[in-house]
Amino acid sequence: MTVTERVAYLKGLFEGLGISTEEKEGKLLKGMLEAMEALAESVTDLEQRNADLLDELDEVYEELSALEDELIDEDKDLDSEELDFDPDEDLYQVICPTCEESIFIDEGTLAEGSIQCPACGEELEFDLSGLEEDEAAEDKEEE
Repeated sequence: MTVTERVAYLKGLFEGLGISTEEKEGKLLKGMLEAMEALAESVTDLEQRNADLLDELDEVYEELSALEDELIDEDKDLDSEELDFDPDEDLYQVICPTCEESIFIDEGTLAEGSIQCPACGEELEFDLSGLEEDEAAEDKEEE
């Protein structure tokens, strides 16, 4: 039996007993029943809202679980790609100016002149002309 049903039952008992609402006791009982009726409606409303929130929480949990599974799969893919690197090969760190993601690239990728940021898709271009001039100047200083 729900709270609303219990209050309705008590209200029926009150009316069935024929208690006069003109007397002090009758006014008190009638006021208590009205307060209980309002509380029962509030409880019913809160129970419904709680059920709705639990449904929404279940949906969020399912979406989060799906995202976690997707990220775990991506991590596995990244791990397998990382194994293709030669551990003795020099890697260069590039920071994307758009999303500030750190990207590590090898000399071959650097020589290609550009790469697409895996995080945001921004095209990153590399100008190595200044490096070649700096290296030539360093070589002359060493001689």
